[in-house]
Amino acid sequence: MAFLKNNKFLILGAGNMGTSFIKALLQNKISASKIFILEKRISPELKKIRLKKKIKILKVVSKLPKNFRPDIVLLAVKPNQLDSAVNEELVNIISDSLIISIIAGKKIRELKKITRNKNNTVRAMTNTPVSLGMGTSILYFDKGIKKKYKNLAREFLALVGQVNEAKNESAIDSFTAIYGSGPAYIYLMIESLIKISSKAGHKNSENMVIQTFLGSLLLLMSGNSNAKTLRENVTSKGGTTQAALSILNSHNGMPKLLSRAINKARKRSIELSSN
Repeated sequence: MAFLKNNKFLILGAGNMGTSFIKALLQNKISASKIFILEKRISPELKKIRLKKKIKILKVVSKLPKNFRPDIVLLAVKPNQLDSAVNEELVNIISDSLIISIIAGKKIRELKKITRNKNNTVRAMTNTPVSLGMGTSILYFDKGIKKKYKNLAREFLALVGQVNEAKNESAIDSFTAIYGSGPAYIYLMIESLIKISSKAGHKNSENMVIQTFLGSLLLLMSGNSNAKTLRENVTSKGGTTQAALSILNSHNGMPKLLSRAINKARKRSIELSSN
């Protein structure tokens, strides 16, 4: 947090992701007076934050204070909104800022072209658990970016969870497919088990399935054993678990199916980045 305390922030776009970063800044004792938000559609949650913290939410760039120059700019608008959101007036304001983009499909070269910020632009991706400070994020630093700005970017993303770094920009496509979409894969499995449990006549199926996932993850996070060992501990030779895993681990089972699904998601990410 030492790097962030004295900085001014501009959040461009306050949907679910943008709002998560706003809340994280406030929770980490960053003064509301240092945070400015540009967002035309103010959500009920954002209204509550404004009422409680007196944070500044503006609909147009011209309403920003005269001579305002943010140290860190978060680009969190939807991909199709970026061109219209970054107008000439904003370009002049953010020319010397550290720009961190979490916009899906927008590559560094395109971000630089739109913002005209050639030296301090960082591309990042994260996932929805950022809303609980449990996100998994990745950063890609363009060549030539100073150590100071790398540290700022790392600290900023660390506000919402774990931070990793990509050696090349193409790694963001596989990150998006595995971790960006990852929560959806987990929720699908939870949904499926709830339906199976309910059909089998178990009451309170949803809570029992959630507890099974939570308990399993906490056991894994205790660090005593890895996932493979814990799975083997549950699997008795000739038992019920082994019978089930013989299906899930079959030639067309879960590992193969998940690999195919992620590969398709990765290819779609590449397609979106090329448009």
